[in-house]
Formats: sequence, C-alpha cells, structure tokens
Amino acid sequence: MKKNYLILALILMLNNFLFSQTVTLTPTGVNGANVSSGPINLGSVPTSTITLGVKVQIPSNVAVGDQGTLKIYYSILGTSNANIAAGGDGGSLYFGGGKTANASFTINLHWNDFFISGGFIFAEYKTPSGVVYRSSNLAVIKNSTMTSGTTLNPPADAPNPRNITNTLCCNQTIRLGEKPQPITGTQYLNPYNGLPYGINAKWESDTQTSGIDFINQVLTLDYMNSLGSFTYTRSLGYVYGNEYPNKSNTVTVTVVPSPIVKNEISLDASLNENDFFEITDTNPKKIIGTSQPAEVNLNILQNPFHTPQRGDNFARIEKFEWEYTKTNVALGLKNWTIISGENNASLEFFTPSDVSTTEDNYYMVRRIAIYQNIKKVSNTLKIVYRTIRNNNTICCDQTLMINSGTIESPELINGSQATPEVDQFLKYQWQSQSIDNNDGGKMSNWTNIPGATSKDYLPPSLTVVSVSDRRNPGKVTWTTPITYNYRRVTEPQKSNGKYSYSNEINLSSSTNQSTEPSLIAYPNPATSVINIENKKGDIFFNISSKSVTIFDVNGMVVNSNNYSIISPTKISMDVSSLPLGTYFVNFDTGDRRSTKVTFIKSN
Repeated sequence: MKKNYLILALILMLNNFLFSQTVTLTPTGVNGANVSSGPINLGSVPTSTITLGVKVQIPSNVAVGDQGTLKIYYSILGTSNANIAAGGDGGSLYFGGGKTANASFTINLHWNDFFISGGFIFAEYKTPSGVVYRSSNLAVIKNSTMTSGTTLNPPADAPNPRNITNTLCCNQTIRLGEKPQPITGTQYLNPYNGLPYGINAKWESDTQTSGIDFINQVLTLDYMNSLGSFTYTRSLGYVYGNEYPNKSNTVTVTVVPSPIVKNEISLDASLNENDFFEITDTNPKKIIGTSQPAEVNLNILQNPFHTPQRGDNFARIEKFEWEYTKTNVALGLKNWTIISGENNASLEFFTPSDVSTTEDNYYMVRRIAIYQNIKKVSNTLKIVYRTIRNNNTICCDQTLMINSGTIESPELINGSQATPEVDQFLKYQWQSQSIDNNDGGKMSNWTNIPGATSKDYLPPSLTVVSVSDRRNPGKVTWTTPITYNYRRVTEPQKSNGKYSYSNEINLSSSTNQSTEPSLIAYPNPATSVINIENKKGDIFFNISSKSVTIFDVNGMVVNSNNYSIISPTKISMDVSSLPLGTYFVNFDTGDRRSTKVTFIKSN
C-alpha cells in the first residue's frame, strides 16, 4: 500500500516539473455538489459525474491561430497509461485570435477504474503540430467499498424516481421555420435537488433542443428548420446513479411546409478563421434581407402539402422581427433577444447594446418573417463585433488621383502608440483586404502583410489599367481594378493577453480632378492644433464655407463648427482638450455627399 502511495506522489511531482502550467484544470462539481478544488471524491458511487473548467494559455512562441485539441484523461499510474474519460473529448479548442481559451467539461468516472489508493485526472492540449501541454494532475480518491443497487440510503421523505408520475404533453403540428409550443411535463417535488438522492431529469430527442427549464419541468424548443416528425421523452432517476428507470410517454412534433417561401439574410463582410463575419464599431455593416413582392404562397397556407405551381396566389410579408444572441463558442448560446424597433426587411446597422469594450464580442443574428399568426425563421449569421481598444488606431483614408495613366503614390498610414494591458507587451501586425472593383466590389478576407510589423505602414502603389470605351472607339479611361482596406492588429507577447483590432482605412483612386476634394490633416497625429486642407487647392470645394463636425469613435460629437479660417481651402482646429484617440472630421457639402477625414490625437 505504501508503495502505491509513493509511486503516485512521484508521478505528481514529476508531472509538475516537466510541464509548464499553460493548462489549468479546475473542478466545479462532483455528483451535483459544488466544489472548487481537489481531490475529487468518488465516495462509494459506482459512476460519478464530474464538471470541470479548463483554461489554456498558449506560450508566446507558439504561432497565433493554433487550434489544437483538448481532452481530459484519467489514470492510476502515469500519463503514458492514461485513458480519455467518458465525455472528456473536447474536440477543437477555439481561441478567437487570442492566446487564451476556456472550455467546460462534464465527465463520468467509474469507481472500478481506480485503486483504493486513488488515481488522478489531467487536461491535455495538443497543437496541430503535435506539441503537448498538460495541466497539473488532479487527485481522485474513493471509499474502500462500493454501494450496489440503485439506492444510496436516501432519507425517508426523498421521492423515489420510480414512483413519480411522469407524463408529457402534447403532440403538435407546426409549419417549417416556426417555434413549437413548450413541451410540459408533470410536476414533482424535489426537496433534495442537487444532492445524490435528488431527482434528475434527462430529456431525449432525435433533434437538437435549445434549452430545458428544470424548475418547471418544461422543454423549450427553438425554431425548427427541418421537415418531418420529431420525438421527445423524459426519464427520471436519482442524481448519483446515472440511471433513469422512469421513462415518460413520447411526444411528437410534426413539421409541415410553410407558406412563407423565402426568408434569407446576408452580410457583405469578410469572414474570420472561424467563419464569423467581422464588424468593427467604427465601420458598421448593413444586414441585407430578401424582400420579394410576393413571399407568402396562399395556396400552401390553405394546404401545407400543396405543390407550388404557376397561377398560385401570393401575399406580402406583413413585417419582420430581428433577434440576436451573444455567444461564446466554448460555453454555448445565451437567450435570443428581440432588437427593439427593427421591423424592416434589412437591418441598417447591427449595433448591439451589450457590447464589451475589453474583448471581441461574438453574436448570432437572425430574422423572423411574419404573416398574420405565422412565423418563419431565417438562416443565422455569425458575427464578431470588435471595438477599438488599447488605443490601437490608424489614420487615414486616402484617395489617389489618376491622371493620364499615372497614379499618385500612397502616403504613410500613421498608427497610434498602442497601450498594452497590465504586465503585457505588444507587437504590431498590419493586415490588408482587397476589393475587386471588377466584381461588384467583392472583398477578400483579411490577411497578414508579410514583414509589416511596425507602428506605421506605407502601402504599395495601386495598379492602374486602361479600359476602352465601347461607345466611343479610341477613347481610353484609366482605373484601378483592385483597391484595399487596411487595419492593424496588436498581438500580446504573453499568453494571457488579448488581441485588438484597429479601425479600418481605405486606399482608393479617382479620376475626377475637378469635383472631388482631396483633403489632408496635419500634423497627424496631432497634439494641440490640427490643420485640414484641400491639397488640390480647388476653389470648387471651399473648405472654409462648410459645416464641420468632429466625432469620436463612438459617434459622439466632440466639436461642431469651432475652427479658424486660414484660407478658402484650409482651416485650423484646436484639439488640445480632446482625449487621446481617433477622431473623424465630417464636412457637410450640402447637396453633395459628405466628406470625411480622420486624425489621431496624441500626447
């Protein structure tokens, strides 16, 4: 016996010595009881349910974007003899561009798998290249004998799950894209809820469920996007035994075709590595929804199994609702929230109210089409919504003039001195996004620019090509088939830091020499005074006669028409009282489009 304890102690010491603690394993529950530390006590229970939290911090020398696998192992000897615990295969781990990720597990451990002297569990993260990082071992102990049968000496007043009335209600038929009514179960007392001899309910279905309200014994289902019949049952048993001897009747939800024939939404934005559309708070995006003149087939409304054909009668959708939910890839979805006041076919700008300014925000967005009392859900868009943080800003948009086949050279894109988080060091990485003007302005995904790791960045010149005018043979125009957006990413040098993304700026071209102003702001960054000038000196755009407004990155007005006139094409503005950050100066040109220039306020 002493030998077994000695072997286990040596294993624990060796494990801590060999592996830096980049993976942290924390217990949160054992058989329904809350815990915050080890050891894990299996007691005399044949099968124990363990909940765990895992935090993975990637070392600074590991490439950004690694998404390896995370697993929970158990063993009685050493890590080389470990086995994956039931429920311990976490699959791929999501980092969201950072160096830290969190995951939660619910695993089952069996009394027979461990020595009387115990054993241990650990978490293991493996990178795509095969490098392994392990947590410290978490000890597992147990009683010397195991209780048999399906009881654990519960108190006399503890309900027996076999004797509880367990029925569900009711069968229902819904249209495709609708949300079923909640499935309700008979109520029962559970005075020892959370204890080993409390009552546990297990819902089973052949389709995915969105949530269970255990207090009221109600199964809440989300909108259903598949035709067919789907069944649901509820089984009851004690918490500790992982056995459910009391099974309910079966409830069936039948999904038939919907008369609402179209309901799709889309977003013109790039995707990140996890297929989330990227939006920044300084560059909001419109979510576009289909809105055909006739989207409701009245013949299908009368008969769900009617085959659509020419001559069918149609009606318009009456209104739309928009919903969103904040999501965490590791923890799952939260509740859906209706976006107040948004009932149009498209969502002009998705600007949620619960945005965190300290980290990236992940959302799901969808649209509900409504006709009379019929609803149909759209496809779901995954969106990552980013805010400007760490004083990570860049400046400014540039419009390069094309003249007789030649184009101006780009100017340096200035970046602020980013502010790292506590105990962090930052490095910069510039990214670009191409815009194909020959393909309707189609944007590529963001990619790193090799070698662009300085505070500022000088973009390469745009390529100019000639285009023949079919209506005027011999006439040639010049254009840039590809233009670019740029942004800067700050990368933390320590594993527990967070990435931040700057605002986006655009590098484009123009051949309109006479009507479009070409504005510059200098010095940029500015400390006290900013000068803004139409560098072409074109009196057509009299800068001193325009309404001028300064906005911050949150869209708040910080200065309105408070400037000094230097000349008809040049003004000066006092910005000494503004906080550090990026600002946008807007010139209202009357019946022409507003013109905007960006500057950075620095120390």
